[in-house]
Amino acid sequence: MSACNETTEIRVCDIVFECPVCHKSLMVDEAAEGLMVDCPGCAINVIVPPKVDQTPPPPPPAGVDSRLLALMSKLKELQTQRTEISNNIAARLNDISRQMVMLARLESSQQQMMQEWARVLDEVKPVSRAAGQTQADFKA
Repeated sequence: MSACNETTEIRVCDIVFECPVCHKSLMVDEAAEGLMVDCPGCAINVIVPPKVDQTPPPPPPAGVDSRLLALMSKLKELQTQRTEISNNIAARLNDISRQMVMLARLESSQQQMMQEWARVLDEVKPVSRAAGQTQADFKA
């Protein structure tokens, strides 16, 4: 996958699309259609959308029902919307994964603090016991 810029040549077999999160232009080979790729701009997983035909549709053959053409058009629109929604879901899952990693780090830090707390308490207990015995010896 490569990012589109002035020096990148777009081939006929490439799919050019935009990252749903950072809006960076991405270009992949058409063989990657439907696969998840990492955006180089924001490192999120993006589902490669279906290739959009840049050529105008051929004129309908004689006798083709206009309803069939309308259905085909709506189907393409639905496929595009599905891909967009899938990309949004992938972005949200990525956010959840990041937050789960942060939560795990916080839990690890909390465990370390609790262990340190226990060590400090263990150090304080013998000192307080010794201090209590010394005072008792002086009272007697």
